[in-house]
Amino acid sequence: MASVTARYRTIAEVLVRNGLSALAGQLGLLGHAASLLPNRRDPAPDAAADGPARLRRALEELGPTFIKLGQMLSTRPDLLPAEYTAELARLRSRTSPVPSAQIVARIEQELGAPVEQLFARFDATPLASASIGQAHRARTHDGLEVVVKVRKPGVSDVVAADLEALTSLATLAAREWELARDVDVEGLVAAFGRSLRGELDYRVEAQHAQQLRENLAEDPWVRIPEVLTDLSTAEVLTEELVTGMAITDTAALAAAGLDASELAHRATESLVRMVLVDGFFHADPHPGNLFVGPDGTLTLIDFGMVGRLGPALREDLLRLLYALRQRDAEAAVNALLRVAPPRRSVDRRRLSRDALSLMDDLSSRPLAEIPLASIIERLTGLLRRHRLQLPSDVSTLLRMLVLTESSAITLDPDFHVSVVLDEVAPLALMKLLTPEAIARRVGSTAVSALRVGADLPQRATRLLDDYEARGVDVRLHPEDLDRIVERLEGTADRLIVGMSLSGLLVSLGTVLAARPGRAVLRDPLMIGAGGAVALMGAYLAAGAWPARKVSRFVRRGISGT
Repeated sequence: MASVTARYRTIAEVLVRNGLSALAGQLGLLGHAASLLPNRRDPAPDAAADGPARLRRALEELGPTFIKLGQMLSTRPDLLPAEYTAELARLRSRTSPVPSAQIVARIEQELGAPVEQLFARFDATPLASASIGQAHRARTHDGLEVVVKVRKPGVSDVVAADLEALTSLATLAAREWELARDVDVEGLVAAFGRSLRGELDYRVEAQHAQQLRENLAEDPWVRIPEVLTDLSTAEVLTEELVTGMAITDTAALAAAGLDASELAHRATESLVRMVLVDGFFHADPHPGNLFVGPDGTLTLIDFGMVGRLGPALREDLLRLLYALRQRDAEAAVNALLRVAPPRRSVDRRRLSRDALSLMDDLSSRPLAEIPLASIIERLTGLLRRHRLQLPSDVSTLLRMLVLTESSAITLDPDFHVSVVLDEVAPLALMKLLTPEAIARRVGSTAVSALRVGADLPQRATRLLDDYEARGVDVRLHPEDLDRIVERLEGTADRLIVGMSLSGLLVSLGTVLAARPGRAVLRDPLMIGAGGAVALMGAYLAAGAWPARKVSRFVRRGISGT
């Protein structure tokens, strides 16, 4: 606990130092222990640094775990505004390298032999150094050029302590901050922890590479480097060295005689097929992870980040894509609510209106001509307004598609991802609707139905026992209660006005009874009073004069104010 408390202090101090004490308070740090921050006043932050930049700076200062957290949040436009995701996307994991002697010692400890026996050559100068590990070039004894990735010493302990602190902070924030509860911050931190622990284990990355190699075995234009399993462990990963041209190096591609437009289409098609057809995709296809060979073959590297989409989710995404293409707001809302199930009540009518408004805004030109990044930004803005949260893999997918579109547009400024989506979607549907796929879904549904049927008697008994013991509790959200109070106030206002009008009419009737003959019709006061009552009633009936205003007028008259 002492180490977690010490980490709390560090986090709080860094946040305050960067002018983010309000965030520290919302995370529960200020109220959790006042002694963590003996001086709560924010120092004046750099005038040129806005909120997003100050947040990025704080995460960089807090170290590798928080840099990874910021990178994850940069893929969540459904949770953060565009200016924050754009700023957090600038976070980089490059750090100072660990001395090569420590790296060699770690390799020898993991692989159980001197490095000279393991490799014919091992370069002491690292190719790259990131927050979790660093990579060195080497050559095997059979002449294969390889890259050896080694996890840095002590990283696992640091990450474990940080994740423990983040888990505790998420629990505090969910207890004290309504927004944290709405976005399920505890679930987000738990998912982030699982992902980061997976990145720490290089065996997981090796499994990802193997699965992608199997899925893409029939694609002649995509290569996945081979992992040398006998020279790999949880802390050391040895894989085939990849050389080639960066996919965005248009000058080199042109010099090699490659058609940039064709390459953009082919690369995007392969990446989209991973998503919609296979349901397992490379989640970080930035230009540094894509290399092009002299024959136009695309090679992917770095498989620490991947995404998975089950058949049901892929079908819902295809339905959403089709609804957007057809500008069918109702179908789009149905698909959207399946993709991003609400955690609280949703005003479906308002959501449908906003979806229709979004489609109207996008209808100024053909959908194929609108940048995918723009569509995603508008769509995720709608999700934020209605507190709808995407599954983490769908958020990862959106970022992956934006990165893919960006690289493709560098190759071909006239490129549109929607063209490839239109080509791949029918293939994806065919795979989802094969007899084998349908049989699997029917079997899965049957198993679920049997499980529910088996549990039903026990659940019904428990429900009846709870009813007999405690009765029925009715729970209302504040917004629901507000609407009920507003209706009751409106009813009360109408009752007040009705009673007041009734009293006026009775009074007029009494005066009329006291004045025989027709003299009353010539009395200006009586004519004015009767006309006022009639006019007020007519305005109320027509809705031109709200009952609340009349009620307020009557109340003031009764109270003498």
